[in-house]
Amino acid sequence: MTRDPAGDDGPGVSRRDYLLGAGMVGLTAVAGCVGLGGRSDDITTALLSGTVVVLAADAEEPTLVDPAETTTPVGDAVGTLGEAGGTVCLPPGRVRDEGPIRLRSNTAIVGFGPDVSEVDITTPDTDGLVFADPEGLDRVLLDQFALNGPGLDTDSGVALHHREGDTQELIVGHLLLWGWNNAVYRVDQNVGPFQCRHRQLTVYECDAGAEDGLLDFGSYYGPANWFGTVAVYPRSGHSGTDSTVLFTRGGSQRIEYLTMGGTAGTAVRQTGDANLRVDHVHWEPHEAETVPPAIVDLAGGRPAHVGTLKHVTGTAAFAYRIGADEFGGTDPAQKFLGPYDPAGESPALTRTVVELAAPGDPARPSFYLGTAEDVTVTHDADGVGGLRALGDAGTGL
Repeated sequence: MTRDPAGDDGPGVSRRDYLLGAGMVGLTAVAGCVGLGGRSDDITTALLSGTVVVLAADAEEPTLVDPAETTTPVGDAVGTLGEAGGTVCLPPGRVRDEGPIRLRSNTAIVGFGPDVSEVDITTPDTDGLVFADPEGLDRVLLDQFALNGPGLDTDSGVALHHREGDTQELIVGHLLLWGWNNAVYRVDQNVGPFQCRHRQLTVYECDAGAEDGLLDFGSYYGPANWFGTVAVYPRSGHSGTDSTVLFTRGGSQRIEYLTMGGTAGTAVRQTGDANLRVDHVHWEPHEAETVPPAIVDLAGGRPAHVGTLKHVTGTAAFAYRIGADEFGGTDPAQKFLGPYDPAGESPALTRTVVELAAPGDPARPSFYLGTAEDVTVTHDADGVGGLRALGDAGTGL
């Protein structure tokens, strides 16, 4: 996928064509904006002219922000909202903003669809959407737009950055993230978002090779955060290094579908106090720079559950690795490793399916849904029973 943050709406494509091409997604976005107040014809006309429309909960008329008159139109639009909040409606086409865009409680930012409404953050080393209220943010909605970084060969900030305070009830519908050479979703230390739901994040041509992960949960707390589909297609052109997709040090995360291609390295890396569940991992890298030690790397004594691991292309040493936590030094426990499915044309492992790199705790065992011959023990400590291969259990029928 190729996007040009310096380009225009495209040759021969009007904003009205964009709206018509958006189909039901576009109509739903307009209906949502119009339904919140103001004169519908005026709002539609303003949006089709490229204006950002603000519908404040405590105002009778919409506020219009012309991107031609400010270098921070989306940030300005959010800034007009008071404590009652409201909705920022993005027009079809492209809006450029120097960033960062600081979010507020009770605020929604909605567009006409990720391929229709785009926000370009034009300043290098600058975050996109920032959660940074010392008191924490409540009830934020982000849906149906693309958030583009400053470009494929430019240093960038983080696309969505939890920097201060504990955000609760963040709802992400469908966002597309492009052109970020950093994490695309980061939770800083001592920040704990909770009860946040993300339906679909699509990530194209981003490079976190120099970071812990594209999705980087660096804090030790933050419960009940859910992701539906996370689809990631990184590139290594900026750092020269494959990107770890998900890194988590703490809090609780559940991801239903985690799928990746591009220059994806390790798909999942759990450490510290993270409590993690990923229902399905789909690993399909292309043109990777190196061979990762494992596709899924689970460390320490906190629970982790991987439902299935489908391996389509690319080479790794092991499919799963369970080991000691490098931060707390705790041995592995309470891991569940679901079936490994080498389903593609060219999946390859240089070793076996599972590496047991540290002795587990028999009182809190881990389980692998396969046979013992799939497991390689690479530690030399005494004791067995911390990992149990369920494929060898019971009586064959």
